[in-house]
Parts: sequence; structure tokens; C-alpha cells
Amino acid sequence: MFHLHKGLVAILLFLTLSACNVGTQKDININNEQIYTLHLGSEGIQDFLKYTNGEVDRQPAGMNFMTLNWNPPHLGKVRIEHGINSLELENIFSVMGSQLSDSLGDGIQIIDIDAGLTHEEFVTSEQAYVAYASLMKKINEAGWQQYFYRFDARIAKEDNLKYILDRKEVIDPAYILSFKEWQEVFNKIPTKVFSYQLYSNGLLLKFSIDQTAINEKKQEQYMLRYTIQTIRYDERNSISNSDQMTAKELKIAFQQMVEKNKLVRLTQEKEAKQKGYKIDENYQNPDVWPYVK
Repeated sequence: MFHLHKGLVAILLFLTLSACNVGTQKDININNEQIYTLHLGSEGIQDFLKYTNGEVDRQPAGMNFMTLNWNPPHLGKVRIEHGINSLELENIFSVMGSQLSDSLGDGIQIIDIDAGLTHEEFVTSEQAYVAYASLMKKINEAGWQQYFYRFDARIAKEDNLKYILDRKEVIDPAYILSFKEWQEVFNKIPTKVFSYQLYSNGLLLKFSIDQTAINEKKQEQYMLRYTIQTIRYDERNSISNSDQMTAKELKIAFQQMVEKNKLVRLTQEKEAKQKGYKIDENYQNPDVWPYVK
């Protein structure tokens, strides 16, 4: 699932955050009540250039990064602009927009966000749960839907909790865990983290909820890590040398990949059934070709 450019993003993330412009940092702290509106695509470039005073970290590996940082207690508020599916996210420590230097016209293709689940560093389990439920209500109301890759088993919603405990992944985002289930998940998952994978009109939203610490007062700390990327980037990055193909070659390569993915899915679903999982036969992958071509 994660290919060359995605690996580069992860490798360079720390260096990029460390290199953030000091003047930009001060401006953000002063205006911490401002909501920073960010787009993906070509508009996203203008957004980031405005907020960073034109600062761009150009890496020789072929990625351009634009970063915003906030320092506690002045955490950021960001609106990911996407029409009726727009999202306002809070308690943000950092935002990084990524652009591929070999496809500059596509603009910002990835936005990575690190945030706290709550504004306070440590909270009670009940307070953390309320923040989680509020976040999921906001995401559901914005119209984001579960997304299965074409090569993944389409696990049925009734196996949601079982799948979270087994694979640390949610497959029914519309269902908000009860407080008891919330506690069960973090008590039973050794890594103390679970994730979501959602889609809306050409964008993928992946995020994880991570219980990162418990203090001497038994209060808990949680981090949120979001990645929003264009489906165009995700699909083209799955096809070798897609940037060098003609329109006709790209369409053929995409169709071949779709057929291969279907075969892999059949195998994955057969194995899932053997493990006692039910399959959602009604799930249909969204038509993403209009965004890819």
C-alpha cells in the first residue's frame, strides 16, 4: 500500500518539522484562534505559501514540504476544505503539506497532521471518550465513508469490534464505540492504537487514535495522526512509472491493476471467512478513474 513517495514522506517528516521557519512559528502562536483553511490540489499551494510566508523545504529526493507548527498551550485549528465534506480539526501541533516535484501541477497531494485528542495534555478516560465521540460525530456528519482498497477483504460491519481488536482497524466509522468498548479496545490492544480509513469525493482520510501515556494520576494522553491525500496520488503512486505514461497507457495500466486487485481480494475474503469473518458483499468501491486520468 505504501510506495516510494509515501516512504519518503515518513523518512523526511522529522527533518522537515525541525526546519520550520521561526518567524512563521511566532505568527501562528499569536493568531492561535484563527482557523487555517487548507485545500488539497493546486489551491493548497497558495494556502500554504500564504500561511508560511513562502517557506518551502525542497528535498533532493523529489518532495517539497510546507509546514505549520504550533506550541502548547496555543494549539492550531485547521479546516480541510472539501465542499460539503469539509472538516474542521482542532488541538493541532503540526501540519505538513507535500508536493511532488515531478507533478507540480497537481499541487498539494498529501496533508499530514499531528494533533491531540483533547486540548489538555492529560485527561480522564471519560473526558477522552467524550472527545473521541465528538470527533467521530463531526466526521460522520461531514459525509466521510468507510473505504476498502480493492485488494482488501470487505469485512461486514457486524464484525467491527472483532476486527478492531484483531487488526486495529475500524470498518464501520458510523458506529461510535460505547465507553465500555472504548476502554476494552485500549485494554486489549498492546500497541494502544487503532485507525480509520475513509473516503469522500476524491480524497482519502486515514487517521489513528493513539493512547500515548498514562500519568501518576491515572490520567490519559492521546494523539491523533491524520493523513489526507488525493486518490489521484494514491492510485497513480500504485502504478510504476505512471508519470511517464500517455493517457492511453495509464488507462490500460489502471484497468490491469483493478483486475489484479480483484483477484487478491477474493483470496483475502476467503481467508477472512475461514477466520470467522462475514463479508459485506454489497460494498462497491467508488469510481476513482475520473480523478486518476
